[in-house]
Amino acid sequence: MRLALVVAILAAPALAQGTTIVSPVYDQLVAIPVPTGFAAGFEREQGGAYILELVPPGERVEDWTQLITVTGSRGSADKLSVTDMASTLADGYQAACPGSFTAHKLAPPKVQGARAVFAGYLGCGSVGGHAEAMVFVVLQGKSDLYTLQWAEHGPAVDHPVEPDAAIWRLRADSLGLARLCDKVAGEQPPYPSCTD
Repeated sequence: MRLALVVAILAAPALAQGTTIVSPVYDQLVAIPVPTGFAAGFEREQGGAYILELVPPGERVEDWTQLITVTGSRGSADKLSVTDMASTLADGYQAACPGSFTAHKLAPPKVQGARAVFAGYLGCGSVGGHAEAMVFVVLQGKSDLYTLQWAEHGPAVDHPVEPDAAIWRLRADSLGLARLCDKVAGEQPPYPSCTD
């Protein structure tokens, strides 16, 4: 599979001014709005698993304060539910920090092109020397499952990290502006069928 990223300017209601990253991921195009300045730090497809990681200006995927991640799982849409995928994410967090783990289910956004959607918040008070929290959205596409994640690192604490509603709601709303689009034969970047 040829990997490609396209960035188009988008004024999103949840972001003062941002960009939309459009990436062909298996059977569909995935368009996700991100804040201005975030850039691709890592992208890979291997064995039916796709990952794209975006970081703020001046940061790297090995050392970040915020990280936006897009994943794709080829052919899994009819094998796993969005709830199954969300449980897998939560299990990973809980295993990493059983004493300071927290999870909240969020109202799922209506994502264009998704057959089903699950949204949630996960937090670890202490993992790898820092706290980590994220909002995520799981999307069921035509054939594949996708996750959109917005994570943040902070100082480690010895208790669960509860969400600051103002910050995390804004980020969840931003992820909810994503869309899944059908690929159009012969269409090239910037994929106007998915960016218009």
